[in-house]
Amino acid sequence: MRSKKYQSALTSLDTNPGCDVQREIDNFLRALRSYPECFAHNPRLSFEQHLVRIMGSEVPTGGEHPTG
Repeated sequence: MRSKKYQSALTSLDTNPGCDVQREIDNFLRALRSYPECFAHNPRLSFEQHLVRIMGSEVPTGGEHPTG
């Protein structure tokens, strides 16, 4: 069972703007790694379109960063 201190730390991470910045960086890096393969299948896909798809596919997981 999680302690109250641990739960409090998780809550503060959820409201920390630094987490949003880190999430955006993670999404950008995921898009950067996966773009060449997507471009090979669809050369009309711009990097910006791909990045928006990556960002849109992110599912909130209670403060955890998606892995990719």
